[in-house]
This record gives sequence, structure tokens and C-alpha cells, in this order.
Amino acid sequence: MKLTSRERLQRIFEGKEIDRPALKLWGAGLHSEDRRYLNPAYAPVGKLAAEKSDLFLGAGSAFCFQGGMRLPEITESYSEDTADPTWKDGHVIYHTPKGDLHMRHRYSTIGEPGYVLEHMVKEPEDIEKLLSIPYEPYPIDVKSFYDVEAVLGDRGVTMFGTPNVGLVLHDMLGSEGLAYFSVDYRDELVHLAKVYASRLYDYIKAVLDTGIKAPFSWVGPEVFIPPLLSPKDFETFVFDIEKPICDMIHEHGCHVWVHCHNKVANFVERFIEMGVDVLNPLEPPPSGDILLGKMVSRYSNRIGWEGNIEIQELLLSSPERIRHLIDECVALGKDSGRFILCPSAGFEEYVYPTQHYINNLLLYLSYGYDVLEACRK
Repeated sequence: MKLTSRERLQRIFEGKEIDRPALKLWGAGLHSEDRRYLNPAYAPVGKLAAEKSDLFLGAGSAFCFQGGMRLPEITESYSEDTADPTWKDGHVIYHTPKGDLHMRHRYSTIGEPGYVLEHMVKEPEDIEKLLSIPYEPYPIDVKSFYDVEAVLGDRGVTMFGTPNVGLVLHDMLGSEGLAYFSVDYRDELVHLAKVYASRLYDYIKAVLDTGIKAPFSWVGPEVFIPPLLSPKDFETFVFDIEKPICDMIHEHGCHVWVHCHNKVANFVERFIEMGVDVLNPLEPPPSGDILLGKMVSRYSNRIGWEGNIEIQELLLSSPERIRHLIDECVALGKDSGRFILCPSAGFEEYVYPTQHYINNLLLYLSYGYDVLEACRK
């Protein structure tokens, strides 16, 4: 059996027989000589990934939880210099009918990860302010999906990216604020989540009603599992919200990909029951708790397994260890019939990559491809 990358990935989503496990480098896409990378050192990696890996590209349509098309009408944004010329402070103010909301974040002018200095929601009254913003959804436009599909061809799949209620709550409150609100102002937080879930459901339904056939993808459930929040919070803010969405997606003949960091071993069953077709990134200890062989033995092909290579290993480990990890992951994951070898994060996360990291990325792609090809049926 010999499948194209597109066929292989589609069959993994569907739980059908495949020729071999898939190979993914998160963030890889089609390579061209004029493609701009975060650092030119990544270019050989991007080129090899375009040749060897099974590609996942993304598309979407405009959406905003807070006000949709109306939000820009009440939004004020400006930046301030800091003592370091490579960093600036960005301010965003929502002038809502019930008072102002203010967020401040520090961002890099050279591509380094930024961080929030002041979150948008600080007090329970701020939820009332958010909900006072008039809401008008953006019109649905799926042209970007078909544009990507036309270019991608059989080299992979195009996933339709959607926002996530849990993640937007976390972004507006921060980790500490979310934890406090989940206890002290739980009713208000649940109410906000339900309003946003309704808006998201209507958005995804409108996308599906265009007749699109795509895997739908989102990130964010990791903020509602231990150690930040509890299994009870996962049920309220993840399962109860996302299961109706997954059901609707499946009813339209499409599939679901979900990214969830953290220790997820105790939640795999719930992800399956929710309707997740492929779960990423399956972090092993110590960052996560996925013992891949144990998980595959327990759940078999009830879900697609993507990941199990920590990005830290590619950053720091020896070539010998990278080969060992690839051998081990493939040996443990292939019996599921739905395995995608993948690192736990995108490969272009570091502005100044070391040559050691670049070499390990190239090794991951070349050696990983050879090991997976040896599994071909």
C-alpha cells in the first residue's frame, strides 16, 4: 500500500488502515526560495520538511468572541517605548457601554515571545463590561481554505482553525486570575463561557453550512486541567462546551484535531467521548504523563495519536538520543494504526537557533522518515 500524505492523514482522522505512520514537523509548510523564516538558519529545515513530512496547513475565517465586527468601534490601541529598544509596551482599551477595560502587554520587535503585564479582566464587574459590548458576527469567508487546498495538493491536509472558549478566558484573565475566578466568581465565569460558546457554535455551524470538508482544529484545553484547574473545571469549560461542537462537525462529515499540553493521561477517555479524532502533543514525562505504549495498549485506535517528542529534546539532546526517541515512539505508536510522529511545539520558536538544534531538526526529519518508511505495509 502506498498513500499520498493527504490520503494518509485523512485516513488517520477517519480511523482507517494506513500504509505507515505519518511524519509531522509542527509549523512546516510548502517551501519556496522566497519564503521568509524567523531566522534564515531554519531554511534548510523548512525545505527538508516540505520534501519529507506530511504537511498540515491552516486556514480560517474572521471571528471575535468579544464583539465581532463591532469590537473595532470601541477599541483604542497604542504602543510605548521601553528602556530596551527591542521591546515595546502595547496597550489595548475597550471603551464598553459599562466602562473601560485595559490590557497591557510587552512585545518584542525582533520576534521573541512576549508576555502580558496587565490582563483585560481583573474584577467580576469586568465580565459585565465584556458582555455589554454589542456583538455582530463577521461574515463567513472560506476562500482561504480553498486557496490553501489548491496549493497544497496531495502533500497534506488543510485544517480549519477555530478559536477556543477556554483559551480566550485564560487570555483575558491570566492563569492566576482564571484560577481565582473559577472559585470566587464561578457563576459569572460560567455565564461568560456559555455566551461565548453560543457564538462559537453559531460560527462553526455557519462555516460547515458552506459545505466545507476539513478537519477543524483548536488549542486551549490545557488551561482547564491540573495543575492550574481541576477535572471538574475540565468538564464545565471544555467537555460541556466542546462536545456539541464536535458532534456538529462529525454530523457534517468532518473531523476534529485538538492540541492540549500538560498531563492528559487521565483525560484521554473524555477527549475520545468528546469526539476528538486526533490529540496532540502527547507529552511524555516529566513535562507530561503520556506513556505511549500504555496509552495505545489501553485505547488502541479509538483516537489518533500525534506527538510524543518533546521540543526540549531536539534543542538539547545528542543525536544518539534523538534516534533512540524516534525508534521508541514509532515502535510504541505504530500499533495504534493512527500515529503521527511530531514534536511538542513548532520548530520556529527561537529567534537565534543553535546549530545543534538545526542539526537535530534535520536529523529528526531524515531519520524519522527512514524509520517510518520501514514500517510501510
